Amino acid sequence: MIEPLVDLTRAESPKLEARVGGGVSAYGLSIVISSCDAYEDLWKPYFTLFHRYWPDCPFPIYLITNKLKFDDSKVISVPVFPDRGWATVTREALERLADPYILYTHEDFFLDRKVDTSRILKLLDYMKKRGAAYLRLYPSPGPDVVFSDLPEVGEINKGSEYRTCLQAALWKREVMISLIRDGENPWQMEILGSQRSNELEMPFLSAIRNPNGHEIVNPPLSYFCTAVYKGLWMREAVKFCRREGVPIDLKRRGVETVWIETKRAVMRRVNKTRLYEVIRNVVKGKK
Repeated sequence: MIEPLVDLTRAESPKLEARVGGGVSAYGLSIVISSCDAYEDLWKPYFTLFHRYWPDCPFPIYLITNKLKFDDSKVISVPVFPDRGWATVTREALERLADPYILYTHEDFFLDRKVDTSRILKLLDYMKKRGAAYLRLYPSPGPDVVFSDLPEVGEINKGSEYRTCLQAALWKREVMISLIRDGENPWQMEILGSQRSNELEMPFLSAIRNPNGHEIVNPPLSYFCTAVYKGLWMREAVKFCRREGVPIDLKRRGVETVWIETKRAVMRRVNKTRLYEVIRNVVKGKK
């Protein structure tokens, strides 16, 4: 059930100096799900799968909203209103949290496999050991260099594209806040934020991909990526939810057409082909 969290007649944000959820939690890590009221129809399927595949999650769970509250005793809604865009809303929400680390993710990243809490804690400890700002849990893309002391993790070099990719990742909260710029959307943050991250001395890390085929195999956080594209349910996401027995509201949000799905698949293949050609030309140039 979705219910109003703040007076709908208000035209200003709650006082941002007010912390939410109390002080620093046991592990110093909070789960932060990026969302807004326009996507409230995704909240129930998202948390149905979250609780199914991560029933022992020991971290406080925060859902970024605008005016609405999701009725779940395990979830704390963080309202930011008015909605002044992804960057401002995210920054203001993060400023209200207490934990020094967050696991940032999105409301249409539907978990599809059991989460190993001990593995997440191990990666958090490793991140602290390395003094890292970021550790990507879903390696899309993966790291540039793999570490010998923990081969499932590597470093993302300065200058690498999508260094601040907004796939699910562990973040040092203050670093993420420092890299966000009001007015930017998530895609701009991934590109321009990556450039800004080059000025930081703290390393950026990522879980590795399959070293043989470069597929994403057994990531620390496995999920359907992504369920909604340009405001419409992806056809594969609808099939996924049916397989999982999770109801979704197809009246509230439409489903992409077969043409859109096909065009996206073709463009993905074209982009991969272009990348292959670039790599092949580089290799030829070195011979």
